[in-house]
Amino acid sequence: MATLTGPARLLRVDRGTWVRYEAAGGLGSAVLVTMGAYAILAFDRFGIQGLLAPRATVRMLLIGFYGWLWLAGAAWLVGRLVLATQAPFVTVFRLYGFAHLPLLVVAITIQVVSVAFRILGPSLAVAMFSVLVWMPALVVSASRQAFELDTRPAFLVAAGPYLLWLAVVGGLLTAQLGHLL
Repeated sequence: MATLTGPARLLRVDRGTWVRYEAAGGLGSAVLVTMGAYAILAFDRFGIQGLLAPRATVRMLLIGFYGWLWLAGAAWLVGRLVLATQAPFVTVFRLYGFAHLPLLVVAITIQVVSVAFRILGPSLAVAMFSVLVWMPALVVSASRQAFELDTRPAFLVAAGPYLLWLAVVGGLLTAQLGHLL
């Protein structure tokens, strides 16, 4: 059986992978995962025209960046104020960036399945699973690692910020990409 390496291990919600990403120290990979997902989603929505008239693409990237910032910031505040943890904000920000990996899969699935082959059903199933099951699991796992908590307290830290993210950013993404799903 082949072993998973790098970002593929994140797909399993592997705690050892979170430790390695936390120790890596840089935001670069988290920025690539998060902004890459939103860039592909922008391309899914606006196509080549979005590259030629970048206002809409920049707006999608800003939605993604601010959503990431709000998600990590709200979780950091909950962890700091409610549970009195001492996690640095940059650590929470970086690990929550890696928790956006399911959006990258959604973006690629939409591009390949819906746009290229004009098949709608699989994209909707992947999007629903990723946003309602997979990403919350990664957010809880990131909280567990960033705040050094057990699963239940990590869930309590992550639940409110994730629901806020889902309402705001999820609503904006659904409005932008609903026709592709």
